[in-house]
Amino acid sequence: MIPFLLLLAFQTPAIAPAPRLPAPDAGAFRVLIIPDMEGMGSAVDIHEVIAGNEGEQYRTLTSDDYWQRFRGLLTQEVNAVITGARGAGARSFVVNEGHGGNLFANVLPWDLDSAAILVRGFPKPLVMITGIDSTVGTLIFTGAHAGAGKPGVLSHNFAFDAFTVNGTTLNEVGINALIAAEYGVAVSMVTGDDVLIRETREILGNDFVGIVTKYAVGRMAAITFSPARVRRMLQDSAAVAVRRAMGGGFKPYRLTKPYRVEFTLRRSYPGMIVQGVDSLRWQGLEKTGDRSYRLVTSDARQMGYLLDAIERVVLH
Repeated sequence: MIPFLLLLAFQTPAIAPAPRLPAPDAGAFRVLIIPDMEGMGSAVDIHEVIAGNEGEQYRTLTSDDYWQRFRGLLTQEVNAVITGARGAGARSFVVNEGHGGNLFANVLPWDLDSAAILVRGFPKPLVMITGIDSTVGTLIFTGAHAGAGKPGVLSHNFAFDAFTVNGTTLNEVGINALIAAEYGVAVSMVTGDDVLIRETREILGNDFVGIVTKYAVGRMAAITFSPARVRRMLQDSAAVAVRRAMGGGFKPYRLTKPYRVEFTLRRSYPGMIVQGVDSLRWQGLEKTGDRSYRLVTSDARQMGYLLDAIERVVLH
């Protein structure tokens, strides 16, 4: 049984109003960049992307490489994207931490391009795309990873072994692309290993610039390039993607409404996590199996807010 005070912590949180970003300068094209770590150029081991403070099960999964090396590489990859986007004419840049390591505080603020607004920390509404609104011109995912059960490097999908909308399996890019479509925002570029890019094309089609940062050999091994080469690819490709986006060359990702969202929590989670999700009492959430649930909604943002609540249960 979950202790009473812990159970209270798992109750459905009040949904905060969508945070407002500082408005871009008049006429400035805004790029929202969502950096993850598992799909970045050189990362292959969980000890390279975890701080150890994300929850009890993560305490031993960190190393000096995370603190001394890979956060810096992450920040440099983001800066390369900003440089390329600026070269294409973008003038407003928002970086929203999309990686749960260190509770969504991995980019080094003091090394980040000074033109960027940085959204970091946890919890935050719509975790991976906090602050998105109609001022965003395009969405770019860097360092993304393949979904649960795929043979990509460090593949997973939030807290789930399975996640579908209207029967379509979505990875983290797909889930957030569907939410972004509520604001009329399209994905223009995705970077990650070859498995992630192939999987994302099956979801979004070919309507984005895809950059293979490494070739997966297994879940914790890959054929990699030098970090400098990866940054050159990101910079050049971001320029191409943003130039197309400024010309209206991408369309938001749409599925038929209402959305029938079905998901299964990871088998590896202890029963306490399942009980925590059960106790959310989320409106419209139906339990369909031991670890399986269903939600029907006509607003993808409600799906996103539910994912936030589940992340709070997991990262405690």
